[in-house]
Order: sequence, then structure tokens, then C-alpha cells
Amino acid sequence: MKAMHSTGSNKALRHAIQGGFSLLLICMLLGVGALMLDVGSASAQEADRYYPETGHTIDARFVEFFDQNGSLAIMGYPITDSFIDPLSGWLVQYFQNARLELILDQATGSMKVHLCPLGEWVGGWDLPLESSQISASSNPGCRYFAESGHQVCFAFLDFFNRYSEKNLFGYPISEFKIENDRIVQYFQNFRLDWYPAAIGGGQVKVAPLGRVHFDMLMYDRSLLNPNVPSNRILNRVVDLQLKASVAEPIIGSSGVQEVYLLVRDQNLNPVPGVAVTLFAHFPDGDRTLVMPVTDEGGISRLQVAFKDQDPGNSVALEFWVVYGDIIKMTCDSFMIWW
Repeated sequence: MKAMHSTGSNKALRHAIQGGFSLLLICMLLGVGALMLDVGSASAQEADRYYPETGHTIDARFVEFFDQNGSLAIMGYPITDSFIDPLSGWLVQYFQNARLELILDQATGSMKVHLCPLGEWVGGWDLPLESSQISASSNPGCRYFAESGHQVCFAFLDFFNRYSEKNLFGYPISEFKIENDRIVQYFQNFRLDWYPAAIGGGQVKVAPLGRVHFDMLMYDRSLLNPNVPSNRILNRVVDLQLKASVAEPIIGSSGVQEVYLLVRDQNLNPVPGVAVTLFAHFPDGDRTLVMPVTDEGGISRLQVAFKDQDPGNSVALEFWVVYGDIIKMTCDSFMIWW
């Protein structure tokens, strides 16, 4: 761990009941680390916010909480739109790393945003440290929390301290430990993971427990499907997914090969108007061919004629695309056999 030191819907209900869990009871147990924010007139004025990266919209009622509690750095992108949880009846929304819930605060009678303690749900509580372990661990790089009986150390502590003012993570509920060949530590609301190979001070990352919890409760997977906003301007392309193919994987030494390229965005929607350049490496030399821009279905196709190629050779194809400031490449090939 020294290497970590740094400077600075019925199926879901049935599954939950059979497993001995009650989402309603567990998420209403507002532990010391549970976070709630009064949703008053200010937040009511917030607008929905669409993220083309995942194709989902943050509900206006969650936007203020999201912005004030770590935003993308902690919560991650939304992975569902908001929906009514069939078990609790609450309005909920999943993010990569979190689940937000809109519930009624009995004390004030107002609606509040609650951060569900996914660390407890997914990781559970480990036994607290014994007194001998605490005295032996009086390291200036660590901080012990008597409330939960666990400590946070080194780079995890640095990351934790950045958000300690809001008590965003809750208390640690485990020590750092190895899971799937990675050092991790569970907190009430989140899990932190250690990526030693990351550069630029980004070795500590918040784990994607939102998707883990979503899958655990066996919600309808269609809730994860990206949505195209009514305002198409918001549907910004931030990445391209390429798939190349050829009409005949094996062909003779003379003929015409038809090549295809399908271009889709980060949410697998077709992208028209993409410029495509093909580099074809034939046995008798290389060719540079400009393919038509992609059509409304995101497809570009081109017929490539050739003759008198040596049999037994493979023709490598490189498809390069340019769309705005995005440049991507994919490959395919075919065999000249007779």
C-alpha cells in the first residue's frame, strides 16, 4: 500500500425479497453518511440536462444535487433516465457510480434528494479494527474513524478529504483490500479503486457501483437504452464506432470487391456525412481511395476493381474517418485465393 502514497417489474421485487433485502427499508435507514438536499423553488427552476455520452437526461429535480456534490467526477454520467422504482414508489435515477432518489422528508414535509448508500448495498460492512490494530496503525498518512471502526490512508485519504466538507462518501466501512487484482476501499455511499498506472494524479477513481446495483435488482434493462433528445442539437457526437466488412472474404486474382463501412456514434446511432478514406494494400502495391461520405444509415460503400493479383495473398484494408475533430480507424481484409 506504500506505493499508493500520493502528495496531495415484478422480477426485481421478487429477487429483492427472496434475497432478504428490502430496498424500501435499507435506503430509508439514513446512516451517518446519507446525504439529502431540500428540493425547493430553486431546484424546481433547474432544467433537465442531456448527456450525449450515454444518451440519458438528468432529471431537473436531481440537477442541483448533482452539481453540488461532485458532478461527473463523483457521480459519473447518467445511465438511465429517472423512473419510478416499483418497490419503493420513489423517483430514482442511476448514474455510473451512484443512485439518486427523490423522497419525502417526514420532518419537513418537503421532497429531498437522497444519495443511496451503494457501498453498503454492494460491499457491506467489514468487521471494525481491533484496538491493537488501531494503535499499530497510528500512521500520519491515515485517519481513523471511530464511528465505523475503520481508517482511510494515503491516496484514498487525499481523495476522501477533497469532499469531506459535505461528508459525501460517508464513513469507511472496510479497510483497503484486494478485489479482482485491484486495491479498493468501501465507504457507505461509494467505493474507491486504485489505478497505479494512471498518470496525472488520477490513480484514485470512484467505482461504477451504479450499474452493479442496477443489475443486482434486476430492473428492466431497456431502462439503460440511450435516448435521442427531442432537440437534435443536443445529440452531440463525441465518439465514433466503426464496423467494416467486405462482400467476398475470399475472391479471385481479378475482379471487383465491394467494401462497406458502418459509422455509428457513442450510443450506436448512425452518423451521416462522415468522410472516409480507404487505404488498400494489394500485393502489387498500395492504393488510396476516397469513399463516399456516409449516408443517412451511417453507411459508406465502394467497389474496388483489380486484376492479376498473386493468389495466396491477403489484402489489408484500413478505413480512416474524420468527423469534426474526431479521427478514427478500423481494419478489415480479404484473401485472394485463385
